[in-house]
Amino acid sequence: MLSNTLRILAPAIALAAGILGLAAITVVMIDPVGFTYLLGFPALAGFIIMWFRPKNSLKTFGKSIAWLLFVMLLSLLGSLVSGLEGLICITMALIPILFGTLLGGVLYLSYDRWKTFSKSTLSAASLPVLAIVLLDMLPTGPTVYEISDSILIDAPPAVVFQMLKSIPDISPDEIPTRSSHLLGVPKPTAAVWEERSDGAVRHSHWGDDIHFLERITAYEPNRRIAWDFEFPDGWAPEDIEDPHVKVGGQHFDVLRGAYVLEDHGGKTRLSLTTWTYDGSGMGAYAEFWHNFFFDDFHDVILELVKARTERSLAG
Repeated sequence: MLSNTLRILAPAIALAAGILGLAAITVVMIDPVGFTYLLGFPALAGFIIMWFRPKNSLKTFGKSIAWLLFVMLLSLLGSLVSGLEGLICITMALIPILFGTLLGGVLYLSYDRWKTFSKSTLSAASLPVLAIVLLDMLPTGPTVYEISDSILIDAPPAVVFQMLKSIPDISPDEIPTRSSHLLGVPKPTAAVWEERSDGAVRHSHWGDDIHFLERITAYEPNRRIAWDFEFPDGWAPEDIEDPHVKVGGQHFDVLRGAYVLEDHGGKTRLSLTTWTYDGSGMGAYAEFWHNFFFDDFHDVILELVKARTERSLAG
């Protein structure tokens, strides 16, 4: 009698154990950014989702995996519509989440082939939780990325340099819509140079509501401008940043930048470099996203300076 009752209740007990274990790990031990979370949580979820799949109608491996991915994609859509996560965060996390989900599903299907129901169902369900704990013990460290792009402008460095100090009144038509803009990053609208008693700064404006500072740290006419980024309180509306990729937060920051001008026989090689901080511990995957967003931003600014400079000489 007890055995039959446990067989009926085992999936519910396993689900409750998984949820409680995940909650404890997430709150106490694991940062919700990094491969430990982005792979471990979906693996646990995939394991549990497959446990509760309608087995009579999903007998083949292909149908089971399709159902697994459908449930996870529906969950991601729900988190986006509900406002729990932003589009940028979901896009960046999509690949590890789906991979982790598949991993958990395949682990369950493999387990399901050799298990006998008399063995401990709860101990099997605890394996993904144990894997998350072990993954969190892997050493990771913060990284500073140096992201650099350049463009050749048909104008001497002295002319280009004057275009860099202030870039006012940027119209939307001057900025092509790129992938980062489709994900919600606003377009730059102005960069205004200001001389202060404590040194020069540039006011950088993006969209209608974003305003941060570039405090000038090096200034070599016709050769180089360098700065540290400053993001004062209120620099952006509270709801515009995803909490997992918040500028100045634990996982991400924008540190400093620089323009470098090189003379190429009357033309100018203009380079724009940005140094960013990553504390997620996600290695090459994090580096890809840093480059994705800042290459986009660099290309937009460099092409804008090139177009304005060459247009001013032509006319």
